Amino acid sequence: MESSGAHTRDWTAADVEPVSCCICQGPGEPVYDVPPFAVVRCPRCRLSFVSPRLRAHALQEVYDDVGYFEGRVYAAERSPGTVLQRIWTSGRLGLLRSSLGRAEVGARLLEVGCGYGRFLAAARERGYDVTGVELSRSASRHARDVLNLPVHQGQLGGARLDRRFDVIAAWDTLEHVPDPVAFLRAARTLLEDDGVLVFSTPYISSLPARLLRTRWWTLKPTEHIWHFTPRSHQLVFARAGLVVTRILRNPLSVANFGRLDSLVGVARRLPDDP
Repeated sequence: MESSGAHTRDWTAADVEPVSCCICQGPGEPVYDVPPFAVVRCPRCRLSFVSPRLRAHALQEVYDDVGYFEGRVYAAERSPGTVLQRIWTSGRLGLLRSSLGRAEVGARLLEVGCGYGRFLAAARERGYDVTGVELSRSASRHARDVLNLPVHQGQLGGARLDRRFDVIAAWDTLEHVPDPVAFLRAARTLLEDDGVLVFSTPYISSLPARLLRTRWWTLKPTEHIWHFTPRSHQLVFARAGLVVTRILRNPLSVANFGRLDSLVGVARRLPDDP
């Protein structure tokens, strides 16, 4: 459920700009027209994305709106959204434990797009040494001041991180970033050789997306600017020197519980070229 605020205001052509496919660097072909935005698909690799999309200053306005997280998974403690958040957190921590192949205590974990910091706080309770990055000024401030978490405000590329991590988490983040290939390349440089990158995203080849089309509830062109399929995930990650080793799409899986149009994945580093 969306709330009122800057992210729901009327955007105009002055607020948007065209972009190219992050894999092929070319323009996309029209899929949906949602003025002043459009969803397009690359004719070569078939990755879908929003073009034109919000310019950087307008996008920052979206995430700085204090109402952005209200009514979503960061709402009141007993809200259905918060209950789901706890279920996902439990399932995703279990997925990490099975994927990491080492003790949780002391493992270094970076979450990009950490929001209010609830997953980071839960990971800290499990013994992880946690760090976060969050674009929203209000959310990152909450994570630091209320939960006492070390969270950097801004994009991953601008965060001053002086170590590598055993785990990098990007829960519902990849669809938001300006360039997924550049984002994943930056993440790869921060990932230990035997580390794991865990992520979740909506996917445009899901049954709800195909049936509902422009009425798909996850079609939010202000913020969801890349629309993946399991195949395009593989392409984007490979371009960044990573390989997706596991995908969970079952909405009965605890890590993806109740999500009919989203998936959870695990990726690892590909070896460096000799």
